[in-house]
Amino acid sequence: MSSDPSEPFVSQEIRIISSIKSARAALGWTQPELAQRAGISKVALARLEAGLASPRLSTLTKIKAALEAGGVRIADDYPPGGYTLTVFTEGLVPQRADGKAVGGPEGSKSEKKASKTNR
Repeated sequence: MSSDPSEPFVSQEIRIISSIKSARAALGWTQPELAQRAGISKVALARLEAGLASPRLSTLTKIKAALEAGGVRIADDYPPGGYTLTVFTEGLVPQRADGKAVGGPEGSKSEKKASKTNR
């Protein structure tokens, strides 16, 4: 096991970048399309996905919001060391504070799950 204290951070950054790329691919979006939906520059997204820039929290928040609006939910570090994408084919169903779907039963949405572990 490495004693480099920056290793967990690098691993998390790689997981985040990988999950963004996987989510974008699952939605069939191009980099310019995700950048536009997230309200960030195409250059910023391309540099982030290429690992040439560390993502800022504000950028990740915008990307996450765009992906969720498109129907993808990302669970980071689940399973440990990886991430899980849940893709809702009809977009995310709005939920009330108690977690129940608004406008229909919880089971009415279609979903696909994919997990990836970076080790």
